[in-house]
Amino acid sequence: MLDFSLNAQPAITKIFIGEEQTPLLIIDDFAMNPEDIIAYAGDGASFKADPKNFYPGKRKLVPRQYSEQICQRYLRVFRQYFGFKQAKKAKFAGSALAIVGTPVDELRPIQMLPHIDTPQSNQFALVHYLCSPEHGGRAFYRHKRTGYEAITQERLYKYASQVKKEAIANQLHKAPSYMNGSNSMFEQLYSVEASMNRAVIYPSNLLHSGNINPLLLSPSPHKGRLTISSFIIVE
Repeated sequence: MLDFSLNAQPAITKIFIGEEQTPLLIIDDFAMNPEDIIAYAGDGASFKADPKNFYPGKRKLVPRQYSEQICQRYLRVFRQYFGFKQAKKAKFAGSALAIVGTPVDELRPIQMLPHIDTPQSNQFALVHYLCSPEHGGRAFYRHKRTGYEAITQERLYKYASQVKKEAIANQLHKAPSYMNGSNSMFEQLYSVEASMNRAVIYPSNLLHSGNINPLLLSPSPHKGRLTISSFIIVE
């Protein structure tokens, strides 16, 4: 039987990024047996692309027990590290294994830019790396024109309107590439290096992007950029 249990005593590092000083957690030794999770991924044949979202690859749902453990064990973390001191529960909004696989020349403009998952301030993303550092970790950004680092509901319209104008002006479709480092539109604030069995937790409305190495794209969970992306709502 495969073991999806999480480490009860991982190494947690807290940092603050950007001018808005948003807290970010880097957690090493996240799962007890990451090799079992990789075994569950199999050969990648059961991963599916979702045309309804913009993830540049394929996904496979993980057993519910994985997500439930995050909510149970990390509620205290959200209270302690992210300021949700009165939170009564954490509930998951989804967890899935993911492999990046979209070739650069097939990227859509929205996939070439940092993004947010939601403008809601009480949702968090947790990315669990099941690959080596050369596959690239996760970076966080500031939009230069507006100065925004987190996109709240109040900022969303202004931000979206401005980015659309800039994307058109820069003709992104003519020079497709994965986001990596700063460019004329965005400044990279911080980058978390991928490491086997490392996780990073951050607010879902923080501008972010994977640091994708296009030379290492592979549909194989044993060779490609394998991660688990989870979303947790704190109430």
